[in-house]
Amino acid sequence: MRIGRREILGGMAASLAMGAGLAQAQIVNPATVLQPHRIAYEVSLGPRGASQSISGARGLMVLEFTGSACDGYATSFRQVVELLDADGSARNMDFRVTLFEDADAKRFRFAMLNRMQGEVLRDADGEARRRADGSLSVIMKKPAGKKSDFDGDVLFPSAMTIAMIGAAQKGERSYQGKVFDGSESGEKVFDVNATIGNKLEGERNQRVEEPLRTAQLAELPRWPMTMTYFNDETGDRVPVYTLRAVVFSNGVMGDMNFQFPDFSLLARAVKYEPLKADPCPR
Repeated sequence: MRIGRREILGGMAASLAMGAGLAQAQIVNPATVLQPHRIAYEVSLGPRGASQSISGARGLMVLEFTGSACDGYATSFRQVVELLDADGSARNMDFRVTLFEDADAKRFRFAMLNRMQGEVLRDADGEARRRADGSLSVIMKKPAGKKSDFDGDVLFPSAMTIAMIGAAQKGERSYQGKVFDGSESGEKVFDVNATIGNKLEGERNQRVEEPLRTAQLAELPRWPMTMTYFNDETGDRVPVYTLRAVVFSNGVMGDMNFQFPDFSLLARAVKYEPLKADPCPR
């Protein structure tokens, strides 16, 4: 398995980054309110495929999401996973990510530290700012001096999450958009194609993990979604990765399956704690 694919694992945090009800997303669905929370997932190897390059996996992902739609939202994420290659050799992966999106969708700060076997694969720290024309300007502190610019309707992760939830609430079956999440040292924008299943009801809710069967979450609609990430380029493309998950209307995710080109990882919630939401009149 190439190192590039291992680095993608660090980008999984962006898929879990439950950000604020930012200005752009609120236009889509002003009723969406995301829940500050702390959640832990147990990671294991997913179903094996014909070209499987990983023979085993175990680990833990922990995410903490705080803030409000008025003040912006912060996400702290850590993932520690041991992967076994096809020959049985172990590789220890340690990814740490911190994100912050301001309440006006104009600034997105990100820092990512990815290690494998104790060796640093990526140490990135940067900020994206939205210009008046809607384009993004990215300046990196680490690696120092790197800059990127992106045109078009590009969302930050939280705004895209709210947009997908808004589409689900309106009964739509798909969503397409572009997202900047800070991965690859801030040098990439991804195209995201999402398919939205029927709202989970009755026995279909059995797929939801026990820690997510709380009285609060039981009152909320939730949908199975498949989010496929592509590089933003022309021509025939293959997915960078695909995330299948149950998405609650407050942004909490469960029953996750990350599918990479030659292996997959399951992430099942083992602990969930709602955190106090700051008052916000939006």
